[in-house]
Amino acid sequence: MTTQVVAANVANSMMAREFGLTATDGVVFTTSNLVDKNAGQNLGILIPSQTISQIQMTYATSGLGQWRIYDSVNQRVSRVGWLSSVGYVCPMETQIQPYQVSKTDLLQCFIKQTNATAGDTEVMAWLSVDGQQAQSFQCTTADNLTPTEMKNSITDVSLGDAYFGKRLNRIEIACETGAFLATVQITDQTGSIVWSGSGSNRLPTLGGKSTMKNFEIPVGIMVQKGWSIFALTVTA
Repeated sequence: MTTQVVAANVANSMMAREFGLTATDGVVFTTSNLVDKNAGQNLGILIPSQTISQIQMTYATSGLGQWRIYDSVNQRVSRVGWLSSVGYVCPMETQIQPYQVSKTDLLQCFIKQTNATAGDTEVMAWLSVDGQQAQSFQCTTADNLTPTEMKNSITDVSLGDAYFGKRLNRIEIACETGAFLATVQITDQTGSIVWSGSGSNRLPTLGGKSTMKNFEIPVGIMVQKGWSIFALTVTA
């Protein structure tokens, strides 16, 4: 397995703390805990009860990644977000809804490096429904512009199995460095397309609008059994 250096600044208007990790490619959150660079402590131990309003997290080379704040006791995910490449951090994009840190909170990441195979692209998504924190989805596309299903990063279930009967209200998708997200599709149990949207590049690639995402859109779709979400990409 390959590794990559991940760094994070966790801040509010009065203070900032630096966290870091040499993360293993493809490890989904659980053992990828960032610790303070000086004290070697987890987020909750270092700054319990502090209210934070910004998390800037970067990867060192090329790829993509997600972060989350996870309570090690009640297993609740409180905040989620994206990584960006070193040198391409936008202070506006890295603001979060203010959050008071619990003493049992962990700051975790999930990263992937750029796929070395031509035509293959690493893709991640945060999918949000009413009343719940967003869940991570992912896929590795098999070829350019070929629909590839995204499944839950932890449970490996489809959109319909994860969110049956719930209203999908936001879709955020990021592709590996340099890749273009052409289309996002949601299909029903017959394979018919019930919703689709067009994506873009991600900065610093020409035409990108965001340092972290290729796609973000609010939706209002009631998810049904047998539904799936697909990504169509073009590799760098």
